[in-house]
Amino acid sequence: MDEEAAPVVKRIFQGVIEGKTIARIAEELTAERILTPAAHWRAIGERVSMGAAGADPYKWATATLIQILKKEEYMGWTVLNKTATESYKSKKREATPQENRLIFKDTHPAIIDEETWNVVQRLRETKRVRERIGGEPNPLTGVLYCADCGQKMYHKQGSTGRPDQPHHEYVCSSYRHYSRSCTCHYIRVSVVESLVLEAIRRVSGYVRENEAEFIERVREKSSLQQEAAVKESRKKLSKAKRRREEISGLIKKLYETYATGKIPENHFSELLTGYDTEQKTLDGEIERLQAEIDRYNTDSVRADKFIELVKRHTEFTEFSASLLNEFVEKIIVHEATKVNGVREQEVEIYLNFIGKFDLPEQEEQPEETPVRKSRKKRRHEMTEEQRAVLRERDKVRYARKVAARKAAEEAQRAAILKGTAYEIRPQEAGAAHAAI
Repeated sequence: MDEEAAPVVKRIFQGVIEGKTIARIAEELTAERILTPAAHWRAIGERVSMGAAGADPYKWATATLIQILKKEEYMGWTVLNKTATESYKSKKREATPQENRLIFKDTHPAIIDEETWNVVQRLRETKRVRERIGGEPNPLTGVLYCADCGQKMYHKQGSTGRPDQPHHEYVCSSYRHYSRSCTCHYIRVSVVESLVLEAIRRVSGYVRENEAEFIERVREKSSLQQEAAVKESRKKLSKAKRRREEISGLIKKLYETYATGKIPENHFSELLTGYDTEQKTLDGEIERLQAEIDRYNTDSVRADKFIELVKRHTEFTEFSASLLNEFVEKIIVHEATKVNGVREQEVEIYLNFIGKFDLPEQEEQPEETPVRKSRKKRRHEMTEEQRAVLRERDKVRYARKVAARKAAEEAQRAAILKGTAYEIRPQEAGAAHAAI
């Protein structure tokens, strides 16, 4: 790892997550007189082109930053076959498609983790327009989606009569651009920001206090949502593999038939092209389905990554582009309705790694007594080692509660099969009791 260049690379990726434009990052690096990659290589004795050698060593170009943000090598990967020539007669090299490249992971120390790299690529795929007032694009652009037509929401900026206080809002882009083919779905930016901040604060607080329960809820939620989809994917995968094997056999027979002269050349070429095309399509489908099935068993990993993300932040006091991009995958905005003259609007917030996470309903708590406040204060002042001991204790307790619940459910199923009525009482100290 290049110890001098690594902090600059991290800063560039973090700048994108913070909502800065490529041009803004380039301006900052230039203003601070940080060496460009070519100037840095030359300074450490590496050979550079004549053009790069004569260029301003502190002038950062946006094209340079774009190339840095594309490099998978910063994740610790080695990528081969990135370029190729059309034939041995040509010296001109062209970029190869992503699927034709050879990727070897974890071959050297990583500068950027895979989650950060993925977030940056997602942000770069979204077109953002600079504001008329303020100059920077709104970080919510590309994150908000219409619940009815699925299109991204369109950002509008208007004047309030004061140049320093414009108002910001989002509407459905179908409604805005395509002759009102959808409804407005109007929502103010300030409302979305407060909802996002509150959602992150509440879920993060729950995770910190109930880590073991959180992991179990992620698993249960994922199982309910994905089990049916994965069964269907397995069926499709099996069917696609069988069809691919059939095509391989058909191609072999086609060649044998052509070799014996039983089929004309034009028919042979037409059939072979059709089989090749279908086989390539099936290869892509098999890869996609296999990836879906593999993701089904990564619930614990996803929960752990979200916990790690929460631990990187000490508090959530204000909304920022960095907080949004680190925590939020997408936001679904429903059309507003009026109930008894009051405007109501549903907004669904999907968090990175865990999706739409519903917190358990909290029972109304009595007013805190001095003893409860004292315990809460002691827990807040604990060291990380003491918190770790408590988390392990909570995990054991929660595992026992889950085991008891599952045992009760098994007993209930067994009783139903025998024709016996069973009553489950999970409210008594978290245990399951059966009464005939």
